[in-house]
Amino acid sequence: MTAATLTDPRVQAWDFGDFPYGLEPLTMPPTGDARAVRHAAAPDVPDCDVDRVCAELRLLDGGRHGAGRFDLPPASTYEQLFWFRWISGHQVTFALWRLMGALLAEYPADGPAPGGAVLDRLETYVHGYGAMLLYSGSCPRDLYTTLIRPAMFLQHRGFSGTWAPDFRQVRSLLRGRSRGWLQEDDAAGVRAAVEAHRAIHEDVAARLVPNGRSLLQDSVAEAPVSPSERTSVLYDNFFMTLRAPVTDAAVAGQLLRRLRAVALDLAANGLYPLGRDEAVDETQPEGAMVAHGERRLGTVVTAVGSHTADVAWRSS
Repeated sequence: MTAATLTDPRVQAWDFGDFPYGLEPLTMPPTGDARAVRHAAAPDVPDCDVDRVCAELRLLDGGRHGAGRFDLPPASTYEQLFWFRWISGHQVTFALWRLMGALLAEYPADGPAPGGAVLDRLETYVHGYGAMLLYSGSCPRDLYTTLIRPAMFLQHRGFSGTWAPDFRQVRSLLRGRSRGWLQEDDAAGVRAAVEAHRAIHEDVAARLVPNGRSLLQDSVAEAPVSPSERTSVLYDNFFMTLRAPVTDAAVAGQLLRRLRAVALDLAANGLYPLGRDEAVDETQPEGAMVAHGERRLGTVVTAVGSHTADVAWRSS
């Protein structure tokens, strides 16, 4: 794996975790079955220079254009790189779900439709979720099979994405059972983003797990487990996520720090540093959506950063 040499001093060095491709815990508000630890002080959330990060994201363009005089050291192994992507990509997703859920809470199913600015923000967040599915799932199938899936199995043999506490806020939207105003013409972009997310999700799942059976499906006959406070803790623990009464501004700051690390990684290594297991069939509608998502991943990362900055400024 080679390092990326960037040439614009306006982009500073890697500052996420203790070393390049290192991890940081994410602190999220309590939600659903995920509760804050009683009588425990909220952990310190790292400061985020919102203006600087947004400027750097625009220069990096989500990793499409190297910018900044910065030699990014390679990860010591591909296992480290893809483990970073699996954990950090999911953390980005949790923060996106939180911000999406906050928007949806302002516009209930039987209420008036939001304005164009809100719909644009929601559309960008959904595309951001699709981008993180691609990013997290960019590892080769054999590495997923030997590194990531066994680690989840050791956490719980029925480990499941259905346990994700923050998904509850956006489940109806992403599964097509949401607000009436989403059927209006002005929300066509949001509907298209949801369809693209579904196509990406199915492509990543089929590529990484060709037999189509999740850990939950493999274990359901032996040990069926429903989402609960316990499964929320197991899920959060695996993805280094803590629960405390933090503000949306704090969530936004943590999201921006992760988006910057993602952009630096993509600038150094590209989306598929070890290649794609199989080519996407762009002659099919679903394949075309996946390929489009791959090509514009950097643009989406930058756009998500811009909207996230608005939350950080407005909520601080």
